Amino acid sequence: MKIFIFLALVVAGVLFLPDTYFYTIVKRFIPITGEGEYGMNNFEMTMLLIKALLCALGAGAVITLLRTR
Repeated sequence: MKIFIFLALVVAGVLFLPDTYFYTIVKRFIPITGEGEYGMNNFEMTMLLIKALLCALGAGAVITLLRTR
């Protein structure tokens, strides 16, 4: 059951959190190489991975807090 809740929180976070905050993080702190479509693909993939990682960390923290109570 906890795995289902974790996956649901990660998917909900990736789908519903606004992308503008993640765009700013990726643009400021992570250098993206490439030109044209290749560069945009690199940027989008990096942004998606950062967003998924942060949502997974948040969902893990929520699951841990709910487990201890």
